Amino acid sequence: MHSYLTQEEQSIRQISDLKFGIPIIVKNKNKNALIISIETLTAENFEKLKTFFSLSKPDPYIAVTKKRADLLKARVYENDIARLKIQKKIDLNWIKATADPSLDLEYPMKGPYESFRNGDSEIARIGIKYCKEAELLPATLVIPIDGETAKKLEGEGLLYQNISNSIISKKSNPNPVLISSGRVPLRYGLSSKVSVFRDPISLSEHYAVEIGALDFSQSILTRLHSACFTGDILHSLKCDCGEQLDIAINKIKKAKCGIILYLNQEGRGIGLANKMRAYKLQDAGLDTFESNHQLGFEDDERDFTVGTKILKELGVKKIDLLTNNPLKVANFKNSDIQIVSRVPLVTRTTNENKQYLETKKRKSGHIFAQN
Repeated sequence: MHSYLTQEEQSIRQISDLKFGIPIIVKNKNKNALIISIETLTAENFEKLKTFFSLSKPDPYIAVTKKRADLLKARVYENDIARLKIQKKIDLNWIKATADPSLDLEYPMKGPYESFRNGDSEIARIGIKYCKEAELLPATLVIPIDGETAKKLEGEGLLYQNISNSIISKKSNPNPVLISSGRVPLRYGLSSKVSVFRDPISLSEHYAVEIGALDFSQSILTRLHSACFTGDILHSLKCDCGEQLDIAINKIKKAKCGIILYLNQEGRGIGLANKMRAYKLQDAGLDTFESNHQLGFEDDERDFTVGTKILKELGVKKIDLLTNNPLKVANFKNSDIQIVSRVPLVTRTTNENKQYLETKKRKSGHIFAQN
């Protein structure tokens, strides 16, 4: 076993391995399994994995989220995931199409699916969690193996981890770590300090931009902004993200001080690749929430507590929060940071973003009006 790694370090390595298409070994109590991300399955690595299918007891299965299982019309016996039996004729294309909604039209007759009702769902759950951390489609191939096989594969270099203690509990939700800071001059005669914080598990980096001379005894104008490559960089008309960021900067400029937290949680936390998959589904008529569900994600996979932890690290105690999102306001209720006021960000409604804004208002309660 890789005893020189802590449990958290093993998690980081395993998340990285899944992203590279390398299977990982997971143990829960006396059960072992090989797990690989279905998104990264190739003909080559699938052929290698097939050698373990005949040795697998119980049978191999596909783990997907409840959202994806519901759309596949598969039974869900756990609250959040489903474990789907693999057809007798093991077919890579069928497995890939089960995980990836972009293949639904190419493989419309994948079902009916049969779900496992009993057995260890914790192993499947950790695979789904790690795929989400890696910003992969949340679907895994799980191959149960015996302890002797697990030990042999570990000796060949696959990373092994026992999850029965607490790895998937929320006992360890470590704070982002400050990596570096530097001064950045801005237009309009304002100065800023940019600090880079790194998430110890996902290794995502988030940026705190402190603008002007901040007085931490007063409430500070603050924006928690999730990265949006299409809106912030390309100025896409499909969403209001880029315009919200511009308005937030202008309000901070007028106030002469404030904080922008730029959180790398693209696409409501599903990553840019999955966001583009969601866009393709939206072109077929789904809204932003429905497309996330078809991919196997929840409405919103972001973790706003990252923002509260960074603000606390900066010494912030009171804020005026620049947001239209009630979930961001609710995020601060159990924190040590007081919201003095919510400051709305009223953007333009266009033909391109009208449906998106209406969906946010109807399904997640966004408030698009001045206080």
